[in-house]
Amino acid sequence: MSRFNRIALLALLLVGITACTSKPVVDIENSAPPAAVRGEDDMRRAILTALQRRQWTVERADQGQILALITRRSHQAQVTIAYTASTYAIRYRDSHNLDYRKGKIHRNYNRWVQNLDRGIQQELSSPSLYMPQ
Repeated sequence: MSRFNRIALLALLLVGITACTSKPVVDIENSAPPAAVRGEDDMRRAILTALQRRQWTVERADQGQILALITRRSHQAQVTIAYTASTYAIRYRDSHNLDYRKGKIHRNYNRWVQNLDRGIQQELSSPSLYMPQ
């Protein structure tokens, strides 16, 4: 194989690998287990606890909406979490160093958001949710 062919093959391989790291942005639209939430305060408490346990930083926590960010090394993602007494939604807001382009982003963003969603679901199912803090 000639040197040119090797370089072309290597370049093609690198482009292919890079393309695999970009996935469509996942927004979460979820609801609480029916018996889990007694009100908007319970939902808020479950979300804030999950954010803390997953090492997200709360930028602002208004009634019905929480703005949060996660930083991993040089990567950063920001989300808006809208909530009611029985539902919540995690939506992409902004990012840094995650190659967001045309609705696609580095796959780590989706993993972080899905882990946060699982954390919120765990908190909503936890008996400690009902204990006053």
